[in-house]
Amino acid sequence: MNIAALITKQYLTVDAYVEACNARILLQIQDAVVVMDGDRAIGILTAMDVALKPEGLVVECFRYRPPVDFTDTLSTVLDRMVASGDTTLPVNRQGSFYGLIKQSTILAHLYANQEKQKLALLAAAHDIRCPIAAIETLGTILKADPALSHHQHLIGKLNETCDYIQMLIEDILTTEQCQDEAIELADERLDELVDTCTESLADKFEGKQLVLSKHLVSNTVIKVDRPKLTRAISNILWNSIKFTHPGGVIDVFTEEVPGWAMLVVQDTGIGVPKSMQEHIFDKFTEAKRKGTAGEPTTGLGLYLTKTVVESHGGTISMESDGQSGSRFTISLPC
Repeated sequence: MNIAALITKQYLTVDAYVEACNARILLQIQDAVVVMDGDRAIGILTAMDVALKPEGLVVECFRYRPPVDFTDTLSTVLDRMVASGDTTLPVNRQGSFYGLIKQSTILAHLYANQEKQKLALLAAAHDIRCPIAAIETLGTILKADPALSHHQHLIGKLNETCDYIQMLIEDILTTEQCQDEAIELADERLDELVDTCTESLADKFEGKQLVLSKHLVSNTVIKVDRPKLTRAISNILWNSIKFTHPGGVIDVFTEEVPGWAMLVVQDTGIGVPKSMQEHIFDKFTEAKRKGTAGEPTTGLGLYLTKTVVESHGGTISMESDGQSGSRFTISLPC
């Protein structure tokens, strides 16, 4: 969207040729005033401008600020503010001064819009749950009807779709709740957490006949939110399981470096194509594929993992040659 609806058109003005001390009074009311040369607006004056030349005329105090246009987008204007170091810029319309745009106004708008989108997403996720459950029940009934035996493939596809939507709903709810909930830290051992996660996924490893190799050598105690970090580690393990062919190897090991506990998950899977690598941690990423056995992907698992790791003050990275295997490294402060 453009900035049209966020422009401030109610502003105080000050004559360019009055003393700066007069402008200081106006700047106690607003954080920026418009400098006028007769009936023409020639710039913006802030308290910082006056502080640099408190004894001069207003025209000697204000400095050039790049104007933006009435039709510019929010991202264009924010980029301009970052480049110029200004939090308030003049706005032109058809070549003439039109008003002011403030960084605080844009950020407040973006935050409010984000909250509305999140509430709408959560409401939709909750509302979809019941009809999907009803469709899944109908699918189960149809599957049990001998008269429909020649339609079993289609009924199976119906149930698979319902399962995927249910998984997507759960991932959406978990992701949003995780972002809103406070982190509750307690002392935990990383090796123990990793053991718990691998054991919970034992049936997945066995189902794809994968070899799990563990080298857990970190005795470091770290402060973490156990449920959240357990979910994050499980996501990384499940990601490797999905993208590794039967008979492949997943190597999980921990290590310590000064001040940090490290977890590495390395697999012999199909790797991550170069074109996808910079987007794999994005929310609802387009860099998603079905697993080697057709396992579905919602595009939220790695985003959630990154969110959790960073909320603990840690980092996560991925390495892959794009064809044969991937390596995820999580670093957490001790």
